[in-house]
Amino acid sequence: QGGGRRGSAIYRWVLVVALAVMVNVGYGTIFYSFGVLLGEGAAASEFGRALLSASLGLGVVVSGALAPLIGAYCDARGPRWVYVAGAALGCLGLAAFSRSTEGWQVVAVWALLLGPAMACVFYEPAYVGIGQWFGGRQGKPLGLLTLIGGLSVTVFLPLSQWLVGLLGWRGAVLALGIFLLATVVPLSLLVVRDKPRGGPVAREQRLYPKNAYAGMLGGLRRGGRTFWLITAAYSLGLAATFGMLFHQVAYLQDLGFPPGGVAAAVGITGLVSLPARFALPALGDRVGPTLLAAAVFVTMAASALAVFGASEWWRVYLYVALFGVAFGAVLPMR
Repeated sequence: QGGGRRGSAIYRWVLVVALAVMVNVGYGTIFYSFGVLLGEGAAASEFGRALLSASLGLGVVVSGALAPLIGAYCDARGPRWVYVAGAALGCLGLAAFSRSTEGWQVVAVWALLLGPAMACVFYEPAYVGIGQWFGGRQGKPLGLLTLIGGLSVTVFLPLSQWLVGLLGWRGAVLALGIFLLATVVPLSLLVVRDKPRGGPVAREQRLYPKNAYAGMLGGLRRGGRTFWLITAAYSLGLAATFGMLFHQVAYLQDLGFPPGGVAAAVGITGLVSLPARFALPALGDRVGPTLLAAAVFVTMAASALAVFGASEWWRVYLYVALFGVAFGAVLPMR
């Protein structure tokens, strides 16, 4: 029995690492690579930044709309096949994107394929999997998940820029799709074991996915003034955050900085963000999360001012430092 418990404990941590790698690759291939596609010599030169940004935005909306359904499914059956399906959809979507020649095709790909893929291969299914295997002791595994997942921008932004230079943007997108499939599917099938929650709620969700939306709407009706103020603040703040995240590469290139140097510099934001992911939420227990959340968004605004019209590299790296700290803290502080 002791050996069985030790084996189970080892497996749980192997699972966390596997989930973290899948999240890292999912974000990197679909999400963070998008900033490079808005830059010099990439997809924006054919479709325009406005169309591409709108397509990504639509994909994010679709991903959010599917989140309750995906969460309910993971609660009832586990995240294993969710990641498999997400990797397949993501690979198919990126392959289709790499062959798109018309604007409507780009919009359709992000709405119908890549939006659902994001709902399946990002953090949320991993959170459910960790909750199922660790119960109430989730602090350390969630910290490790965030640590490895947070390196995605550091790895994939320079990698995507390098692939665009080597293969062109279409070849780079196709290669990222293949990498997503080749990484996530084997890890899902070989490592992830489903451990669904028990109880009547899980059984209801298994048969009636609409219950997930009914429960969400019921929760919204019980939200008070503080809940709605926090929701409004973070909706606006995250809109600004991700607007900066996706357009920073193209913006710096427009200012005259070389693509390779820009990708390397911006990629550092992932490393800079790591301490803030742990330190600021813990500090919130002593200082108060309201003050810290406000400070995070002020820091974000300061980073934008630091890089506005920049012509020297020191201002780029000042931006990277400020934006990295704010970016690392904004989601945990929520």
